[in-house]
Amino acid sequence: MAFPKRPQELKLEGIPDACSVLTTEQQEELGIDNAKPGTQDVVKGKDSPACSFRANSRPLYSYEVALVANEGVGYWEGSGNLDVAQKTVSGYGAYEVRLAGTTTGDCALAIDVAEGQQFFISFFPIGDGFTQEQMCQNVVKGAELALTTLQTLK
Repeated sequence: MAFPKRPQELKLEGIPDACSVLTTEQQEELGIDNAKPGTQDVVKGKDSPACSFRANSRPLYSYEVALVANEGVGYWEGSGNLDVAQKTVSGYGAYEVRLAGTTTGDCALAIDVAEGQQFFISFFPIGDGFTQEQMCQNVVKGAELALTTLQTLK
């Protein structure tokens, strides 16, 4: 099944800070009280600008985002020990990516934002307190908010 046409191309190069993908108001909406910039090796051993958004309330959780400008979402097609399912988030084609056979680890989305680029976001519980369905609902909500902000950056 083909991905839908992107509502808008969101090129990721030139975004100076991956933490800027969620505004202060959006972070509050998600219950986040700490944002830490860094890098993440999401694909092909190359670090991408990233941000770790953490909620220090109970239950503990974090959103991890990465701006992957060196590889499109096709990277996830046929990936070895992963369960990959096609989704649509705010009109953008995406892959939901989970470690095969798990239902307690996390839920991640690789979103097709531009040719050869992907916005990667994951929701990680820190300890217990979330079902797989809740984790995936949370990552979609975070992705929708971030996509709204990405349209305004640059």
